[in-house]
Amino acid sequence: MKKNPQGKWWRRLDNTGKIFPLIANENLSNVFRITATLKEDVRPELLQRALEDVLPHFEGFQVKLKRGFFWYYFESNKRTPLIEQESGYPCRYIDPKSNQLFLFRVSYYKHRIHFEVFHAVTDGMGAVLFIRALVTRYLQLKRGDVQELKPMPEENAVEPEDSYLKNYRKLPKKRYSSERAVQLGGEELELGAENVIHGKVKVPELKAVCKRYGVSITKYLAACLIWSIYEEYLEGQPCDRHIGVNLPINLRAFFGSRTMSNFFAVTAIDFKPDEAHMAFERILELVSGQMDEKIVKEKLEETISYNVSNEKKWYVRIIPLCVKWAALGFIFRRNDRAHTITLSNIGPISVDEEYRDEVEGFHLIIGVSRQQPVKCGICSYGEDMVISFTTVFADARLQRRFFGKLEGDGVKAQFESNGIAMPEADQKNYPEIGYDISKWKKLVWIFYAVLAAAAVIVGVVNLATYSGRWWSVIAIFGIAYAGLTMRYSILRHANLGKSLMIETLGMAVLLLVTDHVLGYQGWSVNYGIPSIILFADIAIVFLILVNRMNWQSYFMYQIAITLFSFIPIALWAAGFITQPVMAIITVILSVLILTMTVLLGDRRVKNELIRRFHL
Repeated sequence: MKKNPQGKWWRRLDNTGKIFPLIANENLSNVFRITATLKEDVRPELLQRALEDVLPHFEGFQVKLKRGFFWYYFESNKRTPLIEQESGYPCRYIDPKSNQLFLFRVSYYKHRIHFEVFHAVTDGMGAVLFIRALVTRYLQLKRGDVQELKPMPEENAVEPEDSYLKNYRKLPKKRYSSERAVQLGGEELELGAENVIHGKVKVPELKAVCKRYGVSITKYLAACLIWSIYEEYLEGQPCDRHIGVNLPINLRAFFGSRTMSNFFAVTAIDFKPDEAHMAFERILELVSGQMDEKIVKEKLEETISYNVSNEKKWYVRIIPLCVKWAALGFIFRRNDRAHTITLSNIGPISVDEEYRDEVEGFHLIIGVSRQQPVKCGICSYGEDMVISFTTVFADARLQRRFFGKLEGDGVKAQFESNGIAMPEADQKNYPEIGYDISKWKKLVWIFYAVLAAAAVIVGVVNLATYSGRWWSVIAIFGIAYAGLTMRYSILRHANLGKSLMIETLGMAVLLLVTDHVLGYQGWSVNYGIPSIILFADIAIVFLILVNRMNWQSYFMYQIAITLFSFIPIALWAAGFITQPVMAIITVILSVLILTMTVLLGDRRVKNELIRRFHL
């Protein structure tokens, strides 16, 4: 990691982590959860202290996400994360602005400790190491061991390196398939709700069945999942689309890495039914063959090569972040449609022997998305394996079919749910949601509907009373401006610099429209727009002065506004501005202010530019 002008550490995101901030939103949180179930109820004050003790040993998690010009990057976060009692649905979108800027969340409910993390920070293995350390420290404090936490054992002393770049070799290109897969459907829950069902099975029973079939546990479970979708959703009939299982593979064992950053590859396991009611054994054979072929070091190296080579392309590196956001988001959604469901098996989780009697087990929950409304997470502890389904559907048809298949093979499951589906399995280990997030979203849409109705009304009135001037255009643009402010400045909790930029652009457009509707006398470009830019420049300086310890948050906006100040000069050169005095004053003051910032900032500004513009 490197230091920024304020002495804080910063680093680049790993190759896989770079994609997640570009695609994350409330409908695609890219958050997953690992839960530790204890034998006794959690004591919040001890959990808070345990978190504060453990976090300094995981510098890769003690970060906040910052926006550069070409890529996002991580910066050290010296704030104190706060635990909370679980009160919502699992794997919600993590809004850093309301989370002390951290990209993870630690919560508890009764006898469970939940660790949720944004996938840009780490993958399943990194999260396992963290929650193991957190639970261990909590149990130490519970026993009265208040001594300072010792450094992590050597086997866990890992660094947040980018193992993708470390293991990159230039190989022939291999593209991801974007052929559309079978998409699961059903009655969707209200916005924000999530249906969770756990099935706990005995590992010895599962191993016995897998031994009978002659396959590994992951092969068997992947085949069971495909067979369940085939029978339940396709009714065992042929289909011109494939059932695609998105299978994350931990690369550390293949390449000898101990990084805490992401280091996994996605392997696609596909099954295209070309005949009716194919036997499970045939599906298992196809799945097993694909996994044997694809999950080998040579194939995984090809995946690493393809992913890293895209990042290294010069024309990708120089594309501004705003363009990457649109382009990579589109590419991800196109490729994601090739998957029907995600199946992630992070394997066994263990704790030190002296604490095993105090821990009942662990389970993994994965946040769902529009393209994949059902996901499955698996982990084990001792002789118990928990297979967890998360979905936005109100039913449990797929889960019942899946566990029915396991039971038919001799593997019985004990069920637990959060009460949405399979209410008979609700063990009250999830909170009763006391609020309805959909009501808030409905209010927002009502607000937009009122704005739209107002725009229609003024347009109709203008048309009915037309006297040679379309005054309603001014009102309609004002209404659109109000909607823009609501969406991008209020709902998204944008920082003040970003809000100022959006408001400046919106006001400039509004002034142009008003001037045009009133007969266009040029006052908007001669005086209005230069004045708005000058006001924004002064406002940014004010924000820098008030927030001197965090001035770099506004430096990029100052550069952007300085560039904007040249627009009136360009308009003057093109003949659109007839009174250039205000435009000249604006550009001179903007450049002067930026120059003073650079000179007063000295070496700190140079370091900040390197950090922001890293390619």
